[in-house]
Amino acid sequence: MPALLIGPLGPLELAIIVGVIVLLFGVGRISRIGGDLGSSIKEFRRAVREDDEEEEEGATQEAQAQVQEPAQQAAPPAATPTESAPRSDSGSRNVF
Repeated sequence: MPALLIGPLGPLELAIIVGVIVLLFGVGRISRIGGDLGSSIKEFRRAVREDDEEEEEGATQEAQAQVQEPAQQAAPPAATPTESAPRSDSGSRNVF
């Protein structure tokens, strides 16, 4: 099967393609599609910006909570022998 070789499109070819598209769809429909595409892009950018702001707010609140947490904590209660974790013979904690 021979390969279809298409060279670069010049201004005349582009004008013919645009003319055929306008004849098929009409000017009103093309402008409506363009407006819909533009509003979709705006909505997408707004949603991405809002997501970024939410992530920044979450990170800021998380950092503030970490800073306030040590200041709000009192001295930890002393562990009783029943509350301590079981130890192995080597003295390290069991991980199982």
